[in-house]
Amino acid sequence: DEFIGFATGIEYRKEEGAETPDAFRQAGITRRLQVFPTKGSFYSYEAFGEVLLPVYDWLNVSLAMRVGDYSSIGNTSTYRLGIDAPINDYVRLRASLSSAVRAPNVNDLYAAGSASATGGHDVCDGVTASSTGNVAENCRSIDSIAQRIASDGSFTLVGSESQNERFLKMGSEDLQEETADTYTLGAVFTPIDSLSVSLDYYSIEIEDAIVPTPRQFILDQCYGGGDESFCDFVTRRPNAVGLNSAGSIEFIDSGVSNSGGEILEGVDLTATYGSDLLGGHINARLAYTYLIDGETVPLPGADADPFVGEIGTSEHKAFFNLGYRYDDFNIVTRLTYIGSADFDDQFLAGFGLDAGAVGISSVTYVDLQASYQLTDIVEVYGGVDNLFDKEPPRILTGVTGSDTGTETNAGTYDPIGQEFYVGVRARF
Repeated sequence: DEFIGFATGIEYRKEEGAETPDAFRQAGITRRLQVFPTKGSFYSYEAFGEVLLPVYDWLNVSLAMRVGDYSSIGNTSTYRLGIDAPINDYVRLRASLSSAVRAPNVNDLYAAGSASATGGHDVCDGVTASSTGNVAENCRSIDSIAQRIASDGSFTLVGSESQNERFLKMGSEDLQEETADTYTLGAVFTPIDSLSVSLDYYSIEIEDAIVPTPRQFILDQCYGGGDESFCDFVTRRPNAVGLNSAGSIEFIDSGVSNSGGEILEGVDLTATYGSDLLGGHINARLAYTYLIDGETVPLPGADADPFVGEIGTSEHKAFFNLGYRYDDFNIVTRLTYIGSADFDDQFLAGFGLDAGAVGISSVTYVDLQASYQLTDIVEVYGGVDNLFDKEPPRILTGVTGSDTGTETNAGTYDPIGQEFYVGVRARF
């Protein structure tokens, strides 16, 4: 028999957060980059409901809605319409149309600022007395740059100057929620009991995405004639300080804001297999993601900035797990593939290079783990991550996509290298 299913509920939530860095970090002595104190809180009341409607033997429809009231942003609402169609024992179709909301968190709202040395290219670099265009004219209007051109013949940065720029990202209490519309369409194929394959297409469109205004966008708007108000975020050294000459950028301050939006479109393929083999059991899982399109709009009305294929968002990514269990012994191998990637197109444009002109190669990591169940409650295990000690692609500090202190994109690649570990698990 088919039954209507439903669920409903109410929720009260309060979130508090605080970080008080020590005096050395606040002064920028530790790691050379400053981190300032952050403290804040907000609360919300929310109610939700969901219903599952069996329409036919081969079709189920689900409806859901959620409403909320946040102390920080006011009222919100979201919905979801889902379809699940088990056509037969071998094919199941599924689709959904939904909206989503992300309220700004404590760090988005109240962060006092954290500095980084990552960024883009100073568009004033290389300007001479005879350079033409808006950028050159606006750069020469700065006294310290004009004086350096008069004495040296050009405003040309050396390596230490281009890598001694602080980019301070701060929160903002003026933020509103992100809203998104999501569409998915997929199918699950089960040709045999031991094999399952799923293929899903997704499209996500975010309005008012909460993002820090990109450093390169600030520089381009300030000096390129787009919006001179962005020059308020840029501070240049009026006089030479240490290795840094007059006119070089000391810091750029940028608070997070609700941007013009973000879109992401792609396809996910997942396959799982399990079967008995040689007295044990083998299992395998493949997950592959192909990014079709993706772009951000830094501020409402600005040009879209595509990011698919750039560092951190490779067009192709895959994960493969292969495991074998025999009695109390288990061994698992994991492979991670990250496709090739290009440097940020706006960063390259600052050097007069086309998008895709400079990039990094694909990377494959191999991890290995084995475990043995000693007793019903005790298990010993050991393994090695990054088995072949694959080095991460080198991305110099100051290049968009590089995490300070690692000279790579530490959120995507392994900055540590080969790691061995052993341990014991006990369940009581």
